[in-house]
Amino acid sequence: MKRIPRLALLGLGFVVMLAVTFALVPPESAQSDVVAPVIAAAVLMLVFGPYLLAVGCTTGFVPDFASFWGVAAMVPFCVLHIAFLSVLSKRTSLWRRMGRFGARARRFVVSVLSFVSIAGAWYEMPCVTRYEVPTDGGKVPAEGLRFVLVTDLHACRYGAGQRILSEKIRALNPDAVLLSGDIFDDRLPDGNVKAFLASVAGERPCFYAFGNHEHWSERVPEMRGMLESAGVTVLEGSVRTVDMKGVKIDFCGLDDPTYRTDDEWLGQLAAVAAAVNPSRLRVLLSHRPEYSGAYADYDFDLICSGHLHGGQWGIPGLGLGVCGPSSGGPAPGERLLFPRRAGGAYRLNDTTTMVVSRGLARESTPLPRFFNHPELVVIDIKPR
Repeated sequence: MKRIPRLALLGLGFVVMLAVTFALVPPESAQSDVVAPVIAAAVLMLVFGPYLLAVGCTTGFVPDFASFWGVAAMVPFCVLHIAFLSVLSKRTSLWRRMGRFGARARRFVVSVLSFVSIAGAWYEMPCVTRYEVPTDGGKVPAEGLRFVLVTDLHACRYGAGQRILSEKIRALNPDAVLLSGDIFDDRLPDGNVKAFLASVAGERPCFYAFGNHEHWSERVPEMRGMLESAGVTVLEGSVRTVDMKGVKIDFCGLDDPTYRTDDEWLGQLAAVAAAVNPSRLRVLLSHRPEYSGAYADYDFDLICSGHLHGGQWGIPGLGLGVCGPSSGGPAPGERLLFPRRAGGAYRLNDTTTMVVSRGLARESTPLPRFFNHPELVVIDIKPR
């Protein structure tokens, strides 16, 4: 009976920490629809406190004010986490009961938990994935073109001023940056997005197509103004022809189908396809890869998508993800479990390659990523 008050005290401590979390929520995200995600994040910090603290310290942590307090806020949850497990183990005698199976059983459990923690921290680190896409000669210069595809940032943080992303993109030296949606988030504030745009958009051409989360935020006009002020070309069912290294390229973009009927969205796709020049390189930005059947009806050279976050948890060796987001809107062929094209390069017809990024979402999602690095995608377009 003496142990019950200890659990009650831990529960009270968790409630206090949750109250502090709400008190520290930035004003721009203190809305009714953020309550559930904050509670979910707090519960995760209670359960995975040490793991999340390790991630915070290893994924671009720089001791400026925001990141310092963001990581420091996890420390009380780590303490509660350790105390909770300590009291729970005493109540259940779990460790002693495991000893019945011998020291090997204990070592096995500790090894599994250690592996999950280390792998979890490792797979929160961003990587660079490269694909080479051949195309007809004459559409690109002899040395080819290089694009960097960025999707599903969801206003997440990658170092002070987003330096991790900006330094990687600068080192890759692309001819253009392609932003295929959900760079903003409908709950998290825009500070990290503004920092990313300021560090990237002024150095090279950037093209943007909106995703479902921009539309869910109901702030698309505000976001469009922010993007255009930063020098980003926003493509909403439109085509922009750009001269690049002596050749003309048609960059196209589709609006997300979240609030459109099937006929409206397919009509926009058909209109964009009719507006491009077949003799030029035709690049389409569209957030949703599950519309691959519709894309295959047209002869784009390159389609850039994201949305599925690599399935959140990857399946090693199979190139599959476990679970994709359920986003609403017309989505023929979409399936929640084991999505077909969660990340990679896919040939849709004789001329069209669709590249799907696993995205950069980290703290915006309620579950950590496993076997699924956040990624920047490099696409090298080479003449056949």
